[in-house]
Amino acid sequence: MLKIFTTVKIFVTVYLSIVIAILLPCISFADQVTDETGRGVNISPNPQRIISLAPGITETLYALGLAHKIVGVTSFCNWPPSARQKQRIGGFINPSIEQIVSLKPDLIIATADGNRPDTVRQLERIGLPVYVTNPSDTNGILKSISHLGEITARKNAAAILVRQLQKRINNIETQIRHKSKPRVFFQIGLEPLITIGGKTLINEVIGRAGGINIASSDTASYPRYSPEGIIAGAPDIILFAPMANDKEFIAVKKFWRQFEEVPAVKNNRLHPIDTDIIGRASPRIVDAIETMALIFHPEIKIGR
Repeated sequence: MLKIFTTVKIFVTVYLSIVIAILLPCISFADQVTDETGRGVNISPNPQRIISLAPGITETLYALGLAHKIVGVTSFCNWPPSARQKQRIGGFINPSIEQIVSLKPDLIIATADGNRPDTVRQLERIGLPVYVTNPSDTNGILKSISHLGEITARKNAAAILVRQLQKRINNIETQIRHKSKPRVFFQIGLEPLITIGGKTLINEVIGRAGGINIASSDTASYPRYSPEGIIAGAPDIILFAPMANDKEFIAVKKFWRQFEEVPAVKNNRLHPIDTDIIGRASPRIVDAIETMALIFHPEIKIGR
């Protein structure tokens, strides 16, 4: 059986290599670039068939005006709405290699945070160019936008987009600079009660929006919290996500009513927030900062 399995594995590898040679357009005059994980990747100066392996990447490509060049996206890529009409290649954890090959991409873009290294290595072994992004915070997202603009011949569009996003960030920072910072609890799980630690993108966004995450000192990315921990943390505002429907909203509010001594509950400062804008490394991270800033400081003005 082991011998048969090995033979089949070799056959599949050879088969995919042949398919790549037949189906892929000739990538002449490819430039070698270094991706955000330090890997060298040979990429055509002007890719025409791009596959995105993560929702945040898809959103960035659309924002750069590359919708017409995207030939494949994951099943989780739902923004903008037209992205749902693109060919699906599976999830970003387990994409279909065969489906990717059949789309004849000349550039695949992955993310170190969401895609498995094994997937990247497998695509690399059969000759496909895979550029991996690795942003860990808002500044990293802006840099990734610039990098994607460079490798897709949209450098000027990326520079304009980054300037616009930075201007919006600066506008928020200027207005909240001297304001008091509310204590915030970000709920991502109800039973058990789960929040976000200090090494997450959401934690950084809370800080940029003018709040203080009560779990920012926790080294775990998604720590569990006890009722006692919530009471001791005394959050002024509770944010919760995801919100699937009104029934879930009611359930969350009912849960928090048992903590009437918590300032956020006492003052009815419980707010739902869209996890798609807060949890994706894309230009919409600035939407998340602005949304939170308005929750924390309703008197400020958002300029776009």
